[in-house]
Amino acid sequence: MATFAYRIRTTKRAALTKVLIRFNVDRKTSFYAETQYMVYADAWDNKKQAVKSRYTFTDDFTEQQGRELMKNLAELRSHILGEMTKDPEHAMTKTRLEKIIYAFHHPRTFAGGRLSRNRESLTDYIARYAREMENGTRLNIHKLRYGHSTIKNYKGFLIQYDEFCKAKRKRYDFGDIDLKFYDDFVAYFTAKDYSINTIGRHVKELKIIMRAAREEGLHDNGAIESRKFRVLTADVENIYLSESEIRAIADLDLSGDRNKDIARDIFLVGCYTAQRYSDYSTINEGNIRTLENGQRVIDLKQQKTGNHVVIPVRPELQAILDKYENRLPKSYEQKVNKYIKEVAREAGITEKIEVSYVENGEKRTHLVDKCDLVKTHTARRSGATNMYLAGIPTIAIMKITGHKTEKEFMKYIKITEEQTAMELMNHPYFSGK
Repeated sequence: MATFAYRIRTTKRAALTKVLIRFNVDRKTSFYAETQYMVYADAWDNKKQAVKSRYTFTDDFTEQQGRELMKNLAELRSHILGEMTKDPEHAMTKTRLEKIIYAFHHPRTFAGGRLSRNRESLTDYIARYAREMENGTRLNIHKLRYGHSTIKNYKGFLIQYDEFCKAKRKRYDFGDIDLKFYDDFVAYFTAKDYSINTIGRHVKELKIIMRAAREEGLHDNGAIESRKFRVLTADVENIYLSESEIRAIADLDLSGDRNKDIARDIFLVGCYTAQRYSDYSTINEGNIRTLENGQRVIDLKQQKTGNHVVIPVRPELQAILDKYENRLPKSYEQKVNKYIKEVAREAGITEKIEVSYVENGEKRTHLVDKCDLVKTHTARRSGATNMYLAGIPTIAIMKITGHKTEKEFMKYIKITEEQTAMELMNHPYFSGK
């Protein structure tokens, strides 16, 4: 009698791996087929075909995600058993099982034996796409879980897309996404005074989703590949803080305000490590080690890219680590963004910066206090820029930031024309030495 069981096949305990189906046709014949569900290896019990009852859940794999995984696997099992009963005379093959699994994830309806339309609409697919990003069953191109900010962006896109559909009084499907849709989409958000980059991000998200749906066989619409269906971008004023400005922030006495004190310290860790908030805000004793020469370093794997980086610990960073006994306090990016602006103002970082914005489809500019532009990502940009200005070789900084090409890195850092001129003055060609 044919039977099947859910299995994983990896010896790496912390690995995120796909749940497989081991199908036993008879005592001599068996094969494996992949599901689309993922689980951490140390959370799975092959014998019980379930998440371990005493598993210690984390932010990467929550108890809710464990329950949802088991619910999904139960539904998949019922689907497979149902398909088997429809055709009990034919032995199961790997190809047939893979088709059954695919049909489960991509349901279709047929009329008169012909494909009528996808049961799952574009709106439903966007919702599922965001949901799978959040529960970890959909991974990024590096085969890693998506970061919190990326998930937040896609969930926000779903809300904005739904509002657009309601405003147009039309439920768009995969086949409706064409150049007219693009023009209407861009015009709608332009009229709402969204920035060019925000509109461009929504277009980019839609194109990514459409490509994913096409790869999954939900449509064959290639309109998004037109050069006219482009992602809009505009230069933005991404500031950085100089070493003197960072010292001014570090020298503030914030002992009377714990929220500001923590936000300031977390931000400074980002300035000293040049990492993303998702990486620098969670540093703990597990990331700290001492090299043979006695130098302490931060050793971590970047959440977004999976890059392994090793950052020397400078004295100012060591002081913060000592303050919190090598485990930074839990923080939330939204709160750090709020308080670090106030901290920067207290530190006197109030230089006027000209910024651009779009209003009624026209580009305008106005002056803003520099402190109001400071955010969590300013720390990473500041760290990388100050390392460069200090004369550290670009290739060495890239080993820390995780940038793959020098061109990408140079676009990222903030070097003014005046700073470039000052650097050139030290060159023999200009100094005459």
